[in-house]
Amino acid sequence: MNYEELLNEKLGANTRLIRMPLGVFCKKEMDGKLHNVIDIDKRFGLNIKFSEALKAECTKNRSLSHKHQLHFEPVEEEGRIVRLNIEQGNFITLAQLLDEQPSIVAENGFVDNILAQLFDLTEYLHQRNVWHVCYAPQNILIRKGDYSVMLLSHGCFYQSMSDIMELYVGMERFVAPEVRNRQTVDGRCDIYSLGKLIDYLFELSETSYEFQKVAKKAQKEQPDARYQSIAGMRKALVQKRSMRHSLKTLLIAGIAALVIFGLYIELMPEPTHVEYVKPAPQQSGDDLSGEGFNPSELGLVSGDTTLMTEEQRRMQAEFEAKAEQIFKKRFMQEADRILSRIYDNEHMNSSEKKFMSDISSVNEELVKLQTELANDAGISAARSQLLATQIVESLTEQKKKKLQYHGIQKKK
Repeated sequence: MNYEELLNEKLGANTRLIRMPLGVFCKKEMDGKLHNVIDIDKRFGLNIKFSEALKAECTKNRSLSHKHQLHFEPVEEEGRIVRLNIEQGNFITLAQLLDEQPSIVAENGFVDNILAQLFDLTEYLHQRNVWHVCYAPQNILIRKGDYSVMLLSHGCFYQSMSDIMELYVGMERFVAPEVRNRQTVDGRCDIYSLGKLIDYLFELSETSYEFQKVAKKAQKEQPDARYQSIAGMRKALVQKRSMRHSLKTLLIAGIAALVIFGLYIELMPEPTHVEYVKPAPQQSGDDLSGEGFNPSELGLVSGDTTLMTEEQRRMQAEFEAKAEQIFKKRFMQEADRILSRIYDNEHMNSSEKKFMSDISSVNEELVKLQTELANDAGISAARSQLLATQIVESLTEQKKKKLQYHGIQKKK
């Protein structure tokens, strides 16, 4: 293979044809270098109104200085523009990016970043009475590497054409009704198209609440029913997102409060009804505080505060039983989760050394859990240790039965 054949093969591998409204976007070799160009569609070659509109846009393009606006220079042949030389960069369309990496939409911040850049550029264009008209993914370029959004040509310059929809074959769904019907074109047609773009971005994933609501209003049939500016659309998106976060925070706080209240009710002893008995009238000689009275005669020891009535002992027993019940329930749930980490096919088929290391770590975690839950429930260390041991042994036997055909691999 000679040098010329090698160069042609390289050019073929690196040249990608992208059909856009004005023509074909591709890379061409000029002066030994690859350049971005748009070959103007030959369908528009003899269209005088198109040629005038393209010249007007080329003039306007030089004054647009936004970082997401691509710049180009016209190349004329026989008095008409046949090609646009585009600034340097490695670009693909948003449609191509999503075809190659459909899961990128679900990446954190991707959609937000794309829309933020489009909002910034569109607001800049609207301040200069420039309307993009069609935000179809085939009409949005993405710079490889940093996913920076770049727009090229804007539809408002071609309103004088007899049928502006000739530019947007295959992209009709992204063009507002008033543009298709040759009515007034203003910033609200861009809002409609951006709403359609949001729907497109979420075709392969679930649309979040705020995007769904904003896109729905942006796509109203009547322009007056949509957002009246990009700033209004952006503000609505921020407000709906803040509302969703606030509702989520309140919901989490409410659930936490219910859990704490439920735990408090479980730990609180049941109230005991005490019947008031009116004392009998005291008669002479019945004063127990008088001389000759010995408390030991009634089986009481003076100054002993450890004695309890039958009712008090019953209440304490009930409280301890409920505390143990709470401890066992909570410990069993957590212990089951902890033990499941080692009593599975992977760990039971591992080396003996690794398994013993894992089980030692698990035992330490179980002891720590037992101490914490015993303190919360208000039961003694000895009692909690006995209950915990019984629960761990029972869960271990259950898990071993499920894995009875597996065993620790002894080191040879």
